[in-house]
Amino acid sequence: MGGTKTSFMKNVFNGTIQESLLHHFPFFNTNREEEFRLVSQSVGDWLKDNVDAMKLDDEKKLPEHVLQGLKEMGLFGLIIPEVYGGSEFTQTLYTRTLELMNKHESCVTLTVGAHQSIGLKGLYLYGTDEQKKKFMPRLATGEMIAAFALTEPTAGSDAAGIKARLVRDGDSYVLNGSKLWITNGGFADFFTVFAKENIDGEDKITAIMVTRDMGGVSHGPEEQKLGIKASSTVEVYFKDVPVPAANVLGKPGDGFKIAMGILNQGRLGLAGGALGTIKAVLNQSVTYAKNRKAFQHSIAEFGVIQDMLTEMMSHAYALESMTYFTTALVDAGDIDYSIEAAICKVYGTEAAWRVLNLGMQIHGGNGYMKDYGLERRLRDGRIGIIFEGTNEILRMFLAMTGLKEPASEFKRIGKELQSLQSIQSIRNLESLNDAISKIGVISEFAFQQVKQTVVSEKLEGFHPALEKEVLRLSDSAKSLANVASKLIRQYGQKLVDEQMQLCRLADIAIDTFMIAAVVCRTNSILEKCGGPEKNTTELSLAQLIVRNAKARINQNVYSIKSNRDLEAKNIAQHLCEIEIYPFDLSKIS
Repeated sequence: MGGTKTSFMKNVFNGTIQESLLHHFPFFNTNREEEFRLVSQSVGDWLKDNVDAMKLDDEKKLPEHVLQGLKEMGLFGLIIPEVYGGSEFTQTLYTRTLELMNKHESCVTLTVGAHQSIGLKGLYLYGTDEQKKKFMPRLATGEMIAAFALTEPTAGSDAAGIKARLVRDGDSYVLNGSKLWITNGGFADFFTVFAKENIDGEDKITAIMVTRDMGGVSHGPEEQKLGIKASSTVEVYFKDVPVPAANVLGKPGDGFKIAMGILNQGRLGLAGGALGTIKAVLNQSVTYAKNRKAFQHSIAEFGVIQDMLTEMMSHAYALESMTYFTTALVDAGDIDYSIEAAICKVYGTEAAWRVLNLGMQIHGGNGYMKDYGLERRLRDGRIGIIFEGTNEILRMFLAMTGLKEPASEFKRIGKELQSLQSIQSIRNLESLNDAISKIGVISEFAFQQVKQTVVSEKLEGFHPALEKEVLRLSDSAKSLANVASKLIRQYGQKLVDEQMQLCRLADIAIDTFMIAAVVCRTNSILEKCGGPEKNTTELSLAQLIVRNAKARINQNVYSIKSNRDLEAKNIAQHLCEIEIYPFDLSKIS
């Protein structure tokens, strides 16, 4: 990645906290804030007046007036540079727009998001000036709507299973194949397609831009889905499509890297959308709880309901802190944010699903009825945990990505330590990264001695009211680095097969990042807005979030040491062998 700086979370995996990033939360005080306020107001008003969520769900299609309105408001050109007719929104402004839109209706948000977060993002990130001049003006106006074409019947999270093929024919390619579950596919005119081609005798994935007017592009019927019914989702077919070689993104064979780069940023859009859902459901649930009476009391007075509402607000505050901490990193440029983006997507979509269930429970039987809109939001929200990399795959991804640098350090330094005679020679290492990298050939006892000596830095400069929370952040970072080191030493190259352990490591990373973002935000609030006396509820909420996150970390650390993974695997293997629940009571005589 050239001179790209390492990420905040990669540093934490290596035992280092970039304190400078934690003292200034990126609040929305840019020079474009007034412009965004006006845009968001007009978009919100338009959605209220023109988008009937229940009708869209019933009719399973976005009406033409809605698509036309999106185009007229410039919502298809939010991230496109102004020189090509777009609004040139930063990642933060774009994510905030998706959050706003998803408070109203998810299919409209998804149409706009799929167009920009992934559909044209390859062109945005990897396109040449000539390619951008050719396509971006029409993409900005919505004259062309974009779609991202990666998934196939045999290739989802496993991109190696791609069957679509490109065959070079002079100055062009011939494309054949099909792509499954393509959002916007029913009306898109521009596709970022990933297909295999033979390069020097080896099949490699190439990213290429395809337009419907090239001929040979068609699509199947709209899929019948659980939710997001008004969003177009179809299988797209490519039959002998002639594509100019000039439409290749990056270099031939770089398609996998390009796909991953696109998805990294797209995941932040999903986090923004999840945040919009959480806030909308929270607001609706608060109003309902205050007005719903039971036993001569508002149900908002009942402890269990109060606990639910507090949990919902905790998810909103945590996700908001994590998401906009990350978008600010993206906007700063020259940084690897792949782990943070994956964390925001995983936590955000699962938090939204939890909040939807809590909202449904608060509404009781009314929530199950169409009139309140929660059953639709529940159906729509379930896809988030699957979209753009299932959360299980993303947990593997963020864990293995975080482990990459510590593991490489083990390998690099191993030889020089073979002659190491004394632990004293590494007592004064400057960082935990150096310590955990040198333990592959020394004893566990020696490692414990190093850990006690080296891991002792104290985070400073935070408000005194956050003393316990800052200590929990430091402890969490140490736990993450230590567990990463332990897993590398315990499993070596076989660690990739220890998926349950990797999931626990990923969850430790998620909660550590949550604590960092919440501490950063709350510290800035206390410094800017009058201290604890004027921010009592926010401080209490932050303290609750951090305490709960640290408790989950402690549980996962314990489970890495002591678990019943082998028993779980054996039970699952037995079930797969017999393919039926084996303990039917009716068979007991």
